[in-house]
Amino acid sequence: MKIFRTVFMMMLLLLSVSGLPSQSSSNFPEAITNATRKGDAKTLASYFNSSIELVLPGKSGVFSKSQAEMIVKEFFSQNPPQQFRIIHKGMRSNASFAIGSYETPSGKYRFYFLTKETNNKALIHQLRIERQDD
Repeated sequence: MKIFRTVFMMMLLLLSVSGLPSQSSSNFPEAITNATRKGDAKTLASYFNSSIELVLPGKSGVFSKSQAEMIVKEFFSQNPPQQFRIIHKGMRSNASFAIGSYETPSGKYRFYFLTKETNNKALIHQLRIERQDD
């Protein structure tokens, strides 16, 4: 688990400090932000790749799009959103990433999205959700 986090953070770092400038107006889809803000797993899943790497509290792995939708739906039902905002995003080539702050009645979470453009649509290849202890 710690290795995955380290690799994921290194990928984000490489994307944000690479030779290409990080863009605050990256191609990260607003629809992903809005779906997360609403806790709308169905709309969010429409941006999932056919298989997606998920890391959530208590569950992680590579899942099919439909399996991942059910897992995220369960997360949203157990942790309904009060507020969600993107705190950092960037892009490089055909990949973009975003880090968001997600607040629920029972606590705060950090969302990490990694998307890649496929057929002119950004698809989520990795989604990591971590509980924040602050």
